[in-house]
Amino acid sequence: MVTRRKIEIVFRRKVRAIWLEQGMALAAKGETWKNAKQVLNSQIAAENPGAVTVSKVLEHIRRVWFEPPEDSQALRTDAFRILHGDDTQNTRLLLNWGMTIAAYPFVGSTGEALGRLLKLQNEAHRADVQRRLREQYGDRDFVSRIARYNISSFLDWGIIKEAKPKGVYLLAKQARPKNGVQLAWLTEAILISSGESQMSFSKLSHHPILFPIAVEALSASLLLSNPRLRVARQGLNEDVVSLATR
Repeated sequence: MVTRRKIEIVFRRKVRAIWLEQGMALAAKGETWKNAKQVLNSQIAAENPGAVTVSKVLEHIRRVWFEPPEDSQALRTDAFRILHGDDTQNTRLLLNWGMTIAAYPFVGSTGEALGRLLKLQNEAHRADVQRRLREQYGDRDFVSRIARYNISSFLDWGIIKEAKPKGVYLLAKQARPKNGVQLAWLTEAILISSGESQMSFSKLSHHPILFPIAVEALSASLLLSNPRLRVARQGLNEDVVSLATR
């Protein structure tokens, strides 16, 4: 078993899609976090009377859309350009997914575990997702608890739905990228989330973390619309996609 260092930057509470979308809209308009926080605080507190929960949800929105990690700041800038060009529910889902997995790699790992199970057997059991995450990160209680918050968030976002019995999940809503620019942007988000500076194109195009995204036609040439991506041929027929800078 390969155990990763415990990741402290994780979703510690359920984050609803409506809150993330509101945060995205405020950030895209250039609102400061100080002003946006006041707006978001009242919305979140209306459903969560606990001050600790409100504080943690606000912290997650801040990290995703207002003060992302350094390696995700250019990604966020391009997300705003994409949003301004196509402010639809479809695009908002895609952008929230990409920025969240980049800002919170553990959320990405949860999505990857879910996506792999959905691809293998068309359903994912929460216990199996938690087991896979424990194999990566160790710390049984911590990982299992945090995974529940992530899955609860995914249910609210509509990308999975719960079947019977409880704790079994099926694929639900998928976002459909509008163009190659969106696909290239999402590719960068996957590389950042995975912590890898490069990945084979074949692995990227079938990556289980893409389960909320309906990728129908992806070619390596489309990725060149992102100036921070590079595509190089290795061997006879393998393209490798890499980040130009980290």
